[in-house]
Amino acid sequence: MNWIHFLLWVAGLYTLYYLAVITIDVAGGNSTPAATSLMHELTFSEKIQTQKMEHQPAEAAPAATGPAVIASGGVPIKELFSLARKELIVYTKSVSY
Repeated sequence: MNWIHFLLWVAGLYTLYYLAVITIDVAGGNSTPAATSLMHELTFSEKIQTQKMEHQPAEAAPAATGPAVIASGGVPIKELFSLARKELIVYTKSVSY
């Protein structure tokens, strides 16, 4: 059996499966009308009162104890190695070349 025959068999089996599912769905005919399906909706009888909340300003954040952020962009390769020698960057993964 080569790939063409295998793919034809798989396509044929999928076609038969989906035809059977569509035929069963059409022949079933037990679809629920839209008017009766609305009988099962959720309702809540509690009275809800809205409340106005006052804004509480947040306290000043404490200073970070880790290394300061130098920049959000990239750095040249020479600077990268000098930062690594000074142990200012944290390795999380191995570097692949």
